[in-house]
Amino acid sequence: MTFLEQTIKEKGPILSSKLIEVLTNKEKGLSKEAARKRLSRINGDIARITGLFSDRQILFHDKAIYNSPEYFEGIYDALKKAGKQYQLILQSLDFHYGQINKNQLAAYSINPIKNLKGHLTFHSALEKLEKFNLVHNDGENISLLPTLAESNPSSKRAKGIEVAKNFLLVQFNDWSRKIGLTSYNASKFHSEFGKYQFNFVSPTYAGTLPRYSSNKKIVPGFLVADILIGNTVTEREVEFFINKTKALKYQKQIANFIPFLIIESIDTNSLNSLKSEGIVIGFVNELFGEKYKDLLNSLIGLVTNAGAILKKNPDAYLDLITKLNKLVDGKTNNLRGDLFELAVGYYQGRVCNSIDIGKIINHGGEQREIDVLGFTANKVIVSECKGYNHKVDKDEIENWLGQKVPIIRKWILDQSSISDKEILFEYWSTGGFTEEAIILLESKKKNTKKYSIDFYGLQKMIEKSRDLKSKKFTEVLRDYYVKEI
Repeated sequence: MTFLEQTIKEKGPILSSKLIEVLTNKEKGLSKEAARKRLSRINGDIARITGLFSDRQILFHDKAIYNSPEYFEGIYDALKKAGKQYQLILQSLDFHYGQINKNQLAAYSINPIKNLKGHLTFHSALEKLEKFNLVHNDGENISLLPTLAESNPSSKRAKGIEVAKNFLLVQFNDWSRKIGLTSYNASKFHSEFGKYQFNFVSPTYAGTLPRYSSNKKIVPGFLVADILIGNTVTEREVEFFINKTKALKYQKQIANFIPFLIIESIDTNSLNSLKSEGIVIGFVNELFGEKYKDLLNSLIGLVTNAGAILKKNPDAYLDLITKLNKLVDGKTNNLRGDLFELAVGYYQGRVCNSIDIGKIINHGGEQREIDVLGFTANKVIVSECKGYNHKVDKDEIENWLGQKVPIIRKWILDQSSISDKEILFEYWSTGGFTEEAIILLESKKKNTKKYSIDFYGLQKMIEKSRDLKSKKFTEVLRDYYVKEI
């Protein structure tokens, strides 16, 4: 075994730059070019990872550790040193308890979402992270490999933070319009500015931000904002936002803009770093009040612990809906979809012995999320929940029947404690179903023998809510979910 091979086995995974340093320190007078040639001749039980690191560096590792915690931790440590654009994506996932919606993650990176000379696009960066199994893409969310998490990964808390952020965006939009900072009906969520993605983007004609083009047409300025809530913000968590802001300033002919970061709490160093870059910091409690901040945290807590709360104290869900409506003057329509699975969970909690909300299951390497999972004495009920204001079409039903139902059923059959129970798959849609979707569902319901299928549109949901004999729940369902359809 050569010295280099032994070094890699003992200290690896190790970057080529570090190996060259080790080699040149051992053999005085050996040039870096000669050291690189020796590295190129390494073989045997040593593997290489390329394409992730700056200056075309290579990460060497012992083949025996492939796919082990040591292997993945070695890649992550190397990314911290020579792969910042990838490492910041992983770090952002960790901050959000290991999971972010795939349509929102780009905002928390330093990669543009459109082609920009000299920059790797977010799509390409994510593809590489998936290739090396550092993240998992289930079609809806991007999840961090648990081995790499420094915090405690929790898909349920991640979902709670996502729901709270969506709610907060509506409030921030309303606030910025009321003070005349942005235009009415012009803001966009999870949108692009300067080829980068932000949680909030809106044109503004305030102050000196607008300017005139060469043909004397007015060009508005822009307010761009991202949100960091649900965890402690430190200097490393704001690095992505500072880098995006700098990248925008380097672009020629870009519109004037105000960068805005919305947070709950932050340390002094981070605060000073943001201020030095001209970034406006918006504290949730200062923007909307202490009661609003407390309610936002209650919302996160409810989504995080939905299964236990809806079973033991179901009225907590109804009470929160009422408080949200009162505090923000009824501007909660965007929460209808986010919280619909809790409405279904409220119902299941009353008819089942136990329930689970947002459960992540894995079978044969295939990961799926179950919106509401309920258990009775002789039945397992799997509910798919869509709080839409439009009808579910045939394609969505085919995807559910083909991609979710079979994997979830196999997982249930592998669980000895529930494998002997009947299985019922339900599809709840506040927007109802297209005719083609209904025909398909009716056919599957009639012809499927291994498990049962049922589905509920508006009228059926109202009927089921009456079965609970809960006037308050029926009112919430009508006013909060059905009224706006």
